[in-house]
Amino acid sequence: MMENKNHNLPELLAPASDMDALKSAIANGADAVYFGTDLFNARMRAHNFSLDDARTAIRLCHAHNVKAFVTLNIEIYDREIPTVLEYVSALYEAGVDALIVADFGIIALLREHFPDLEIHASTQASAHNLDGVIALSALGCKRVVVARELDKEGIKYICDNTDTEIEMFVHGAHCMSMSGQCLMSYAMGGRSGNRGECAQPCRLPYTMECGVRNVECGMRISDSPRTRAISEVRNEYPLSLKDMSLAQKIPQILDTGVDSLKIEGRMKSAEYVGGVVSIWRGLLDARRGAGKAQMQRLERLFSRQGFTSGYFDRQISDEMLGIRSESDKSATREQGVTLDELKKPQIDIFARFMIGERAMLTITLNGKSVSVYGDIVERAINAPMTDADIIKSLSKLGATPFSVGKIELERDDNIIIRVSSLNALRREAIDAILGARAPKRVDYVSKKRPMGSQKLRTAVFSDNSQIPKNATEFFDRIYIPAHLYDSEHGANGVYLPPIILDRDWSELALILEGARERGAKYALITNLGQLKIVKEMGFIVACDFRFNAFNHHTVEYLYSLGVENVILSPELSLPQARDLGDCSLIVYGKFPVMTTFKCICGGYGNCTGQCKGYLTDRTGAKMFYEGIYGHHTVIYNSVPIYMADKGEAINSFSWHFIFSDEPQQECESIIEAYKRGTPTTQKIRRIAK
Repeated sequence: MMENKNHNLPELLAPASDMDALKSAIANGADAVYFGTDLFNARMRAHNFSLDDARTAIRLCHAHNVKAFVTLNIEIYDREIPTVLEYVSALYEAGVDALIVADFGIIALLREHFPDLEIHASTQASAHNLDGVIALSALGCKRVVVARELDKEGIKYICDNTDTEIEMFVHGAHCMSMSGQCLMSYAMGGRSGNRGECAQPCRLPYTMECGVRNVECGMRISDSPRTRAISEVRNEYPLSLKDMSLAQKIPQILDTGVDSLKIEGRMKSAEYVGGVVSIWRGLLDARRGAGKAQMQRLERLFSRQGFTSGYFDRQISDEMLGIRSESDKSATREQGVTLDELKKPQIDIFARFMIGERAMLTITLNGKSVSVYGDIVERAINAPMTDADIIKSLSKLGATPFSVGKIELERDDNIIIRVSSLNALRREAIDAILGARAPKRVDYVSKKRPMGSQKLRTAVFSDNSQIPKNATEFFDRIYIPAHLYDSEHGANGVYLPPIILDRDWSELALILEGARERGAKYALITNLGQLKIVKEMGFIVACDFRFNAFNHHTVEYLYSLGVENVILSPELSLPQARDLGDCSLIVYGKFPVMTTFKCICGGYGNCTGQCKGYLTDRTGAKMFYEGIYGHHTVIYNSVPIYMADKGEAINSFSWHFIFSDEPQQECESIIEAYKRGTPTTQKIRRIAK
């Protein structure tokens, strides 16, 4: 392994899809490696490791003084929790250094049962501001992987104001959607990104119709000769980003004070991992950015029409878009990579065998020593053990990641030790030097939350003009985007934007205070980093479906924070939702399938961030999108959930409605349909039974 002598540098964290990739990461200088198994990880389509492979991988990493992190970064169903705990117990015993976890409830559960196991909050937890990091730290996370969309100032602000370790992505693919806020693959094909099964529909072509514009823009796109010309040459892949590479930005990265630099690539080859890690190791140790030749080398290893650093530099435009072209694929095939052989490190062994004392064995690796003790050493009656006998037994390291270095013996003459005792002593010492832990028994009893007696009806409207006059008679809570709040149309609550950076809070706080003064009592929050400020302002708070409540531990955690209501994930079936007790169910609406940091129609005209339009996929399905506060975009599913005629199935829940592109008259008709239990002939989506 290439030794990192610059101990004050951030950790270089590499991906591994299989054992070859893991060995390549170690050989080329990674400080830590992260990988998933065939259970509970966000890259279920990758090769992945078996549990036995994971044990071997952890031992191999530790033999080379490299940390091993395992991903448990999907949302977990209630019925899976006993299996999760058994699985974590096995990884804990194997000596895993940390688990990368996304599910809030599972983080809380693991802190309860494995208090000494390090937990890292996955980027799927969608932490993109300081309060979000602080909340995850309070939940028990030692480290937080912040959103890829943060710029260098945002990362530095977080690092400067928390003792929690901060990890950032520095190289590889990134999604168009904010992590943890994408349901597109689930909505379009039933393969959930939150469950590790994303089919990457964002990489497909779409037709954009930007014919609806906020009046502030002063024109409709279809009316503008200039924008028609732009539309003709516009990338037909509006949701496909180039890969990130910050290899040229290393001095700026170091200035942020970040603790760990993460390379994406758990579906990439060993050649990719080794090549990228090698370049980053050299640059990081030299504390300098990549030159032209190194960037070209990285592009040949893998790119999508080059790289982007747009988010980090806060230079966000359509220049960030790119696909994996035939030219890119050809360049990767033609580049040659020689994988470095991973040599076995040597261990030094010291053994002490004195009659009447317990046998003692000390193993030293990389300056670290561990000692273990065995049976009492006895005097031999006949056939005493020779040095050669002892050394032969202690040298049997075949299945371990080590080779034998120096062996030193301190012993009495005429001793006898059973060979089985020597072998057990050797195995125990090796397990100890590799970080293995004692087995841990977990007693788990599921505690279900009961259904509540109070049934709320709540709704989110995209703007005030949609709210019909009969809405206030039907709904208990009517939420409007905070910056559009107007109580005159019937709203009594604000809906917070799903992306709030630290630099946004001063303005948003004024917006929220103004809404409160005009009568807003309720707030629907969309991220953990919003709760503290909103509660301090006196709002009664509910949690949006974006909290990804899949199990009752997540629900219990959210209610423990003092919220009034939790809206469940639309990915749950009715039986799964009933297991979670007193919560709200989305019973109507085109739920958001993607939230993009980059405005998807950015660069067109004088966009103010209030764009509206439709994306049409290859099947002809149209997805409404709209600009939201902060110049971000929400894309909605092409068809709504509709359960008006299924009252018996949903009456045990509180009801939540999402109104996106429906005009006021249609909203009124929908409310009447739910009052009457009327079926529909329109194309709809049902909640699974």
